[in-house]
Amino acid sequence: MPDTRPPAPPARQEVGPLLRELGGLRIAVLHPHDAEGRTLMSHLQRIGSHATEVWPIPARLDAEFDIVIMAIELDQRQRMAAFVQSRGELSPPLIAIVGYENPSMLQLVLESGAVAVLERPLKPFGLLTQMLMARTLWRQRTATLAQMRKLEGRFATVSKLTMAKTILIAREGLTEQEAHRRIQKLAMAGRTTVEDVAQTIIAASENAP
Repeated sequence: MPDTRPPAPPARQEVGPLLRELGGLRIAVLHPHDAEGRTLMSHLQRIGSHATEVWPIPARLDAEFDIVIMAIELDQRQRMAAFVQSRGELSPPLIAIVGYENPSMLQLVLESGAVAVLERPLKPFGLLTQMLMARTLWRQRTATLAQMRKLEGRFATVSKLTMAKTILIAREGLTEQEAHRRIQKLAMAGRTTVEDVAQTIIAASENAP
């Protein structure tokens, strides 16, 4: 006899670490002090975020924040431009709030460097989704920048080492392997890095008559 019982409800999933994290985020809310601003602050406080409302748009944020939520207003264009210029590569992700779409508004969104967009009227579901997306993109960007810095450091070290070996080969008639071992021995004897030894060899060569 076929089983006619309704399917069991899906097991309740645990809240992911990113969603739990939203409760403790420090959020700068760059929004006019109006009904919509109060609604936004209420949504953020409901999930436990530490929100600070700032208006008009400041030239820079003096405090540390994890997310910036900014209303895109045409009459704030100059202030927004100054604020965007104050932001660096590792500045907190920015979420833009827009009320309508036209070329001028879309241009402002692009100029803001926003990684996510909220449409008016604001809704709690859209807010949480965009906050999660913003934090995820920021984490990915931070990891990418860290990897780039690491690779740049390795490239600089390899470049110095290659130059130092070239100097030893030309000056002392060593092979490349012998020059490399010489630099390694000097680094071990001086309890320093091969990069420092290479830099010393390069500097000595540049200062030689």
